[in-house]
Amino acid sequence: MVDSPNIAIADVRGSELLDRLALTPRNAADRYALSRAIKAALPMVPCRQTADGVSIPANECHRLLDAEPPDLDLRWCPEARQFAENRKRVRQVHGEVRSELRRILRGGRRVAAECLRDVDGLDVLDDHQWVNVAAMTIPGTFGLCLFDEQGAGKTVTFIFAFDVLVARDEADVALIIAPKSMIAEWPQDFKRFMGDRYSVAVAAGQRREKRLAMRKRPDVLITNFETCVSMEQELRSLLRRYGSRAILVVDESFYAKNLDAKRTRAIRRLREWCGRAFVLCGTPAPNAPNDLVQQFSIVDFGLTFEGINIPEDREASRPIVQQAIEDRGLFVRHQKRVVLPDLPAKRFHRIIVPLQPIQRGLYAAALHDYSSELRATDGRSFRKRLTSFLARRSALLQICSNPAGVIDGYTEVPAKLRSLDALLDELVGQRNEKVVVWSFFTASLHAIWSRYKRFGAVLYDGSVTDVVERREIVRKFQEDDSTMLLAANPAAAGAGLTLHRARFAIYESMSNQAAHYLQSLDRIHRRGQARDVEYLLLLCDRTLELRECEQLAAKERSAQLLLGDTIDPPVTRESMLAEAMDARRLLDEGV
Repeated sequence: MVDSPNIAIADVRGSELLDRLALTPRNAADRYALSRAIKAALPMVPCRQTADGVSIPANECHRLLDAEPPDLDLRWCPEARQFAENRKRVRQVHGEVRSELRRILRGGRRVAAECLRDVDGLDVLDDHQWVNVAAMTIPGTFGLCLFDEQGAGKTVTFIFAFDVLVARDEADVALIIAPKSMIAEWPQDFKRFMGDRYSVAVAAGQRREKRLAMRKRPDVLITNFETCVSMEQELRSLLRRYGSRAILVVDESFYAKNLDAKRTRAIRRLREWCGRAFVLCGTPAPNAPNDLVQQFSIVDFGLTFEGINIPEDREASRPIVQQAIEDRGLFVRHQKRVVLPDLPAKRFHRIIVPLQPIQRGLYAAALHDYSSELRATDGRSFRKRLTSFLARRSALLQICSNPAGVIDGYTEVPAKLRSLDALLDELVGQRNEKVVVWSFFTASLHAIWSRYKRFGAVLYDGSVTDVVERREIVRKFQEDDSTMLLAANPAAAGAGLTLHRARFAIYESMSNQAAHYLQSLDRIHRRGQARDVEYLLLLCDRTLELRECEQLAAKERSAQLLLGDTIDPPVTRESMLAEAMDARRLLDEGV
């Protein structure tokens, strides 16, 4: 178009937070003319005048594509046009896709088979996986959230869904973003189920190695959350080559629950260049209901929670978030108890241990200082010093675990190591059971690893960064009969790993992040486990650990209710004793 002196020219660009489009006139004198033209063309849209031009909210930007403001020449940058077209496309198909998804979920395997009658090779899947594949391949869909419980086979589901989409000529490439602990699992699973049908590359290691993996132009590229931040430009360039035929997969998507996190923003920007997006997670809302917002937004560009104000209070937010995902969200959720009814039972045991004498003194002194300072601090000062107070609370929990991590010169054997001595001598030494010992604190974990070398202990924590080394640690624990103990940090090893050679897991200490704890529970309780599993929670008597454990259990129940799960209280010694005592009282009353 030839520039005309009577036509205002404005550049259209997106925002860093992907929350609006910004229209900026090339001639500053046209700012007010731009505002008038946009308001005339979009009278019902809440546009906002800014110092540079006009701002249009993301949920209304699609209207600008069809508007023809008089006397205005809009110059779209590619990112802004893609931004608006994505939101227009989702709105056009959302209702139809939701209706088809509900039909598939109601009809189960029978309806799923009808949807997939043009596809061969799905007989290896369970009934719920047929449903998932059908849901993920609804014609015209833009993606969904796959929230099946851990161990129900989400990875396998996507692999077959990808194969269906490729066979139907609807997709060419998949970018999978996963935690480091799961990077090695994806290529193995593709090989297992698809053989050599697809080229699969892992973008890991040094920057040069990652670039080489991208240059291979594989059918499936697997990388971690850190790489999607550090190499966002390279990944975006790769995706743009495929147009709408690229698929984005975010595995363990609770890592992308916070919009303030760089990885979440990078993933949201990469999503703009993919025709479909799937988020996979068994524990999508580990801490609060609003953990779900960004995960749904990765799939549907913010449509599910559009116009919804979510309170900060967790209890107040739960019904609002729950209603939004039921009314608008595209998600599938299967519980293991339903889809894998033959999976063995889980039992929990809380083992209360008294602090050792020096350990007790250190804990009492630290608690006294901590509580005294809290009492002396007003609300405003507390907010400023919140990080410091959280660190001191964490130090109290670490003293319960092993004071050597925070107190120089501590030489006493702490209470939990003494308890572990007896437990491991019985389980490993006498009963020849493999055991996973979880600990959140680095010093505690390394002490455990060192102390129990006689059991062939291996260590899996954040210090093990090499993908091949991580895979070898898991292989040894699963296959080597001389490797009887795995000492692991749930933040590093809690997601995705299969450790079902063990049926015992001991929690020496727990992360205050519910996601880490909940994910770690299912490392030994998953497909292939043939025996009942036992969880032993070591808790120091009369300490903050008891409350911490209750808070984690409450978060688990809240997350399950949010997704509509049927909840059975965990079987514990305390619950069974209470049941037995109630039965005795009933019997005595009848005498």
